[in-house]
Amino acid sequence: MDTLKGWHEATRSVMDETLRDRILSALLQRSNLTKIQFETLLVDQLGHDIANKRLTRSDMAQLRRDQKGISRGSFNRTLRQARENVVEAIYTVLLLGYCGLTESPSIAPFLEASERLKGQTSQIRDAAQNEPEVYLRTVDSIIDDLDQAFRAIFGRNRDT
Repeated sequence: MDTLKGWHEATRSVMDETLRDRILSALLQRSNLTKIQFETLLVDQLGHDIANKRLTRSDMAQLRRDQKGISRGSFNRTLRQARENVVEAIYTVLLLGYCGLTESPSIAPFLEASERLKGQTSQIRDAAQNEPEVYLRTVDSIIDDLDQAFRAIFGRNRDT
C-alpha cells in the first residue's frame, strides 16, 4: 500500500467512526450545519491531526465522503458556508447571553444537558468499549435530555 493511500484510508476511517457517534449524530441533526458542512469543517480543523501530516486543500477535498472526493472549489465553498453557520451560531449564543436570556428557564435544560455531556464524555467513551449496554442507556438518556430541552424552548413543556 503506498503512503498516500495509507494516510488517506486511515484518516477516512477515523472520520467515519467519528461521524457514526450517536451523540454527535443527534447534535448534528439538531444543529444549523449540514452533515457535509460538518464533515468539511472536521477535515479543515482536525484533518492534519487525524492524518498525522500537513494536508493541502486538495488532500482535504479528497477526504470527503464519496470515493473520488470533491473539487477544491466545492470543498472551499462548503467550508465557507460551514464557517458562516458556526459564526452565526456563536453570535446567537453571545446575543442570548448579552440580553440575559441564557438564564431563561427555557434555555436552562440545554445548559444542563451541555454540562452533563461535557462531564460524562470520558465515561461515555469507556462505557462504549467496556459496557455497551450502559453506553446505549447513557446515550439514549442524553439524547432524551436534549429532546426535552428542545421541546421546552418552544413552550411545549411549559405551563402544562
